[in-house]
Amino acid sequence: ARPGAPFAMPHARAHRARASASVRASSRGARSTSSSRRRAPRRKSALFATSGSADARPWVDDVERAIPALSNVRFVMCAPQGPANVGAAARVMQNFGIYDLALVDVGPFVLTTTTRSGDATREISDEASEGEGRAPERASEVLGSEARTTPLCEEAMRYACAADWLLADAERCDDAEEALRGCSFVLATTARPRSGTPLMTAREAAERVREEAKRGKVAVLFGNERTGLTNDELSWAHAAVAIPTAGAGKICRKSLKYTGGTGPTSLNLSHAVGILAYEIFMACGGEATNGEILPEKAKLLTVDEKVTLRNEIVAARRTLDVLRSDVGASTSSASADDGDGEDGDDEDDEEIIAREERAFERILAAAPMHRSDAAALFQLSRRVTAMAKGAVVAPRDGENLLDETVVQCVRSLVDENQAVTIKSARNRLRARLGVSLTNREIARAIARAASDL
Repeated sequence: ARPGAPFAMPHARAHRARASASVRASSRGARSTSSSRRRAPRRKSALFATSGSADARPWVDDVERAIPALSNVRFVMCAPQGPANVGAAARVMQNFGIYDLALVDVGPFVLTTTTRSGDATREISDEASEGEGRAPERASEVLGSEARTTPLCEEAMRYACAADWLLADAERCDDAEEALRGCSFVLATTARPRSGTPLMTAREAAERVREEAKRGKVAVLFGNERTGLTNDELSWAHAAVAIPTAGAGKICRKSLKYTGGTGPTSLNLSHAVGILAYEIFMACGGEATNGEILPEKAKLLTVDEKVTLRNEIVAARRTLDVLRSDVGASTSSASADDGDGEDGDDEDDEEIIAREERAFERILAAAPMHRSDAAALFQLSRRVTAMAKGAVVAPRDGENLLDETVVQCVRSLVDENQAVTIKSARNRLRARLGVSLTNREIARAIARAASDL
């Protein structure tokens, strides 16, 4: 029976502009010019500078001490075709504390060879809907025994980012049997149930990995992007894992491949690696975070610091009250009673002040606040307060720049011989200054503008 494809990439073609029919001939020529390079130790690449020695990666020891089960987990990628997939898989493995990677007979374009440039072009069929009935390309068919010592290509290293060291250290194997030596439990990725092999979801499988990692080495097998694991590779598995998706088990585009009763499995290979790496990380101890990622307690604002911030914000807000010095003065030329029902007509100034203070308190108490975020609010409130001290350029003592700006804006209605009402003044203030004032503040501004004529 034809094996399923557990994690196929979406239906877009990749890796174009490759060298074509001269794969074998070009590789043979490459061997004579780079044989000394390929005689380097199997697990180190001399071509690419990695992220430093083990001493430069102290987090590896830290993670394995904190979550020891992860040091007993190995990911095995069988015949991967795409260098981007290999690199991205290493990157996501490092993120979730799984540092043991084995690569089994990778595709020729994952390796550094002279076949990556040439006059002709060819395509790599590494997608779920491409190349039905064709076996995946394997470097051993092109390079023979030298395939396992040929360095990985620059594209793979580039997609690995800071995990390029993990790729350089990856064990290169000829077959799954070699990659699984020393492992006491093997989990295989698949898209459909297998006779005699228990099938689990990713979360269930992660729990099983946690238990098995206490007893010995655990391996997770990932198959080729297009064809998945072979029957021979699947035969080593004690259990299988499938990642449920939102589909309804329909045929995947033109592919005749069975896609599983839980829905079409069309995940990119590196994405599938990421999902399983995350689930295993959480099951083995990452769940201690309870899903929360909080800043250090020492960098959070304390209660007394929040009180100080609230007081400074309130003080800054009060400096922006319009014509506070005229509160209680006659506003016969424009009474607040001719308002249009907006902006708190029924509240006096003291009620508005108390309501705003409570609002600031609720905002600051809603969640923990980082000191760096609070610094911006401190700066804003203090600079607004400082601006209010610029009475030297305002016409009267006790007034600020905003007072005079508002009065001048309202006075422009008089200069244009327009009717001056609460509504017309509000519209002018919003249009020219972008500010919204209460009816009483607008009434005071109208009264001041009238008295200055």
